[in-house]
Amino acid sequence: MKTIISISLSILLVAAGIMTQAPDGALAAESGLHGDYDSLLERYVRDGRVDYDAWATSETDVSRLSDYVDRLETTRPDDLARGEALAFWLNLYNAATLELVLSHHPISSIKKIGGLFRSPWKIDVVTVDGRDLTLDEIENDVIRPRFGDPRIHFALNCASIGCPPLAGHAFSDGRLEEQLHAVTWNALNDARWVLVESDRLRVTKIFDWFRSDFEADGGSVIDFILRHREPADHDRIRSLADRIHHLDWNWDLNRVDR
Repeated sequence: MKTIISISLSILLVAAGIMTQAPDGALAAESGLHGDYDSLLERYVRDGRVDYDAWATSETDVSRLSDYVDRLETTRPDDLARGEALAFWLNLYNAATLELVLSHHPISSIKKIGGLFRSPWKIDVVTVDGRDLTLDEIENDVIRPRFGDPRIHFALNCASIGCPPLAGHAFSDGRLEEQLHAVTWNALNDARWVLVESDRLRVTKIFDWFRSDFEADGGSVIDFILRHREPADHDRIRSLADRIHHLDWNWDLNRVDR
């Protein structure tokens, strides 16, 4: 009997080992919740931009995105572990933004959605736990106060060129730390978001709009940048700490150039 139990345990452990070595896409599909979204991003996101034209012509994939958002709406995020919950909210924000843009395709900017007195970030886009939520509320009433990780500003995507690139994968608890590090590192080592000039340091307006988040993380905007920047640049960036300027924000749609 002991031999049989031992063999059974070995089989289970091997199976578990195989599961933990799943490829990236499968990891992103934890519990099957984010799998469809992951495959859609893989299909339509190129170098941080979205092929909205191709996506909009596929009724099947437009419906897959809508069905994914619907599934998230029926999920109770309060029942999820911290990492799962953060991945849930990041994916929901980005997917709801994509759905909003696709529902108004073709447009040149997400700011064309809404109206003179109502921005696209003030439109109810999802209902979670019986509460209607706008994109603004997901970011500022849920994600920022609940998780307190300023790297989320490089994971959330506002469908604009000025925003850090949209990740070409779903966020997942199993890889969340790695993913948050990657999206932040990639943005802050790119001259489109941190530009080191001879006489000044030009940075994304994210550091102006959400300055308190970076300071609360334990330091200053400069400290945060240095933690996510190649060491060879540190001395030069420190020397420009009192000459920070903000880059212009490009609100054009983050679509693939054809």
